[in-house]
Amino acid sequence: MVNASNNLNKVLADIKKVCSNAQDVEIIAVTKYADNKDIKDLLQLNLIKHIGESRVQDAITRWNTKELVEYKDKLTKHFIGHLQTNKVGKALEFFDFIDSVDSLKLAQIINKKAGELGKTINALVQVKLTKKDTQGGASLEDTQQLIEQVKKLENINLLGLMAIAPIEENPENLRPAFKKVKHIFDTNFDSLKDNKKYYLSLGMSTDLQVAIEEGSNLPRIGNAIFG
Repeated sequence: MVNASNNLNKVLADIKKVCSNAQDVEIIAVTKYADNKDIKDLLQLNLIKHIGESRVQDAITRWNTKELVEYKDKLTKHFIGHLQTNKVGKALEFFDFIDSVDSLKLAQIINKKAGELGKTINALVQVKLTKKDTQGGASLEDTQQLIEQVKKLENINLLGLMAIAPIEENPENLRPAFKKVKHIFDTNFDSLKDNKKYYLSLGMSTDLQVAIEEGSNLPRIGNAIFG
């Protein structure tokens, strides 16, 4: 049996061990493979404000079930997967953030659909750190240009970067790549100047410690919480 609340407390304790300002780190609980009962048990603790899903219709169905519908509007809902252009409209109706903006074409479609809905959508640009063809994201070399292009779109509120690293037996091997993403983040996003909270979403269950040490303030945690 999964004890999501105990698991979450272990994750929070791990963050405190490596981060002097742990209160500034917010966790995205990746709920896409979790059991609804485990999710509800976790949400009753009021320690999670962000949830992540990667399939639009599955997320809509899950968060309208009797177990979870009462929490749907109390959470910040992040879309963290590859967003197909024909699903953009539905995604914008349900999610609060699109964390996987990986091309100008997708950004332009999101911007157009958001305008049609009369809303501004929060977003993160996704940076690609793997060599997998199936992995989305702008390359480290192209990220700066994409950031500048997305910032010009009036219906997108660009609030930072998201990157998914390859699975490494030794997470220390990811540190150089995380440092590069952090440099791009610092170059483009300044909370003190803009009076906004910006998000650097690095790290998952397997590389959490290194990601936090390198500046992540919005890690995406699934397995470490839900098993």
